[in-house]
Amino acid sequence: MIALVTGIAPGFAGEQIAGDTHVRRSAASQATPIEDDCETRIRKLDASNAEGQERLDEKTALIDFCANQYKHDKAIVRLVEECAKYEEQPVVKQQFVAECQLAAFGYANALHTLKAEYGK
Repeated sequence: MIALVTGIAPGFAGEQIAGDTHVRRSAASQATPIEDDCETRIRKLDASNAEGQERLDEKTALIDFCANQYKHDKAIVRLVEECAKYEEQPVVKQQFVAECQLAAFGYANALHTLKAEYGK
């Protein structure tokens, strides 16, 4: 499952939707611009220079925010919960789990944008 999620949004540079189809983040942003949504906050995190525990704290806050935004999307909730199954105490492992969960939300953002552009 982790390989699936990390393959979906590698480094958040672009989103992989199905197979080898990628949606550039700039293209995904063209739908309905919302000042303070999960996608906007992920971009802010990507631009952040924070490291170590400070970066993990930023990721944790972002995960909480995105979880609230996508709380009614059961597929995304299950994907994020699947990532959490691998959580361990060391910060390095926590960073990986946070990346996995944020990748799930990145996928949700891209899927939401595609649905908005092309309808259901």
